[in-house]
Order: sequence, then C-alpha cells, then structure tokens
Amino acid sequence: MNLSIKKINQAIASFLISLLFFTSAAQAESLIIPGFMGIESSYIEASDVDTANAYFTLVNLHYEPLLLLGIKTELAENVTFYDSNNEVLEYVEVLPGERLVMRPGGIHAELTAIESSIAAGEAIELTLHTRRGREAMEYVEEFFDNSLRETKGGGIPNEDEYVMHVTARNQ
Repeated sequence: MNLSIKKINQAIASFLISLLFFTSAAQAESLIIPGFMGIESSYIEASDVDTANAYFTLVNLHYEPLLLLGIKTELAENVTFYDSNNEVLEYVEVLPGERLVMRPGGIHAELTAIESSIAAGEAIELTLHTRRGREAMEYVEEFFDNSLRETKGGGIPNEDEYVMHVTARNQ
C-alpha cells in the first residue's frame, strides 16, 4: 500500500514540475538542473540589424546565490548584460529561492555583431556560464563532482556551463 502511495506522489510531483518548467513545443525548451537552477520563458527578439535581445526567467533553486557570469553563442561575437537603466552589468545575481524575470525595459542580454540574420521560430543555442556562490573557488587540476559521482577535468569547481535552446520571435 505504501509503495503505491509513493508512486502516486512521485507522479504528482513529476506532473507539477512539468507544469512549472516545461513549455509547449512552439516555445523554447526549458532547462532545469535539480537543486541548482531553472530557466523558463526564454526567447530572443529577432531583428533586421546585427543585434538582438535575449530574455528568460532564471530561478535559483540552490542555497547560495547564483551568478550568471556570461553567455556564449556561435551566432554573435559578444553577449552583454544590461539593467533597466541600460547600464552594463558584469554579471546577473539571483539570490537563493528568488526568480529573476528578464524582459524588455528590464535586465536583459544583448547579442551584438550577429553574423547571420535570425528568423522567427529559429532555435538559437546559448551556453550559460554560471557560478554557485559569489566567490570563485580555487582552480584545481581535477575535482570530484558529488552530484555526478565522477572526477571532472580541471577548472573552478563551483562554475559550470549549461546549453539552452532559445526560440527567436519578431519584435
């Protein structure tokens, strides 16, 4: 009896997570890294010029601040964060349990020197460079990743990169 109740609870939890983080096929895919972060409602404004703006909602599921240090994409030479006053941000910080909604007139990422035009409906690959906590840990040659139970190559243990696909839409 307890086993079936556990299965029902797991099914309900899975359904609720899918309602919170997954969008329809017509929109960009959501990204969730359990215990760390969730990304939803993402899109890029397509335009005829060599710049575009990226918007998404970033949810910090970790117990430390989450820093979005940068974004890379093959589509553009540079990606810069801007605040609501159109001032450049070195990084974007989301406190534990908080949700940051990037939107026009607010915090957003600007892609500049775009090499080719962006068509509405096109999926764009963005690589997010993130850090758990405000300070970088000391660089190590190899480290053990507890969440994956494997040894990783060198790097900064509390910094990672995640790939997300964002759909372009017309301005």
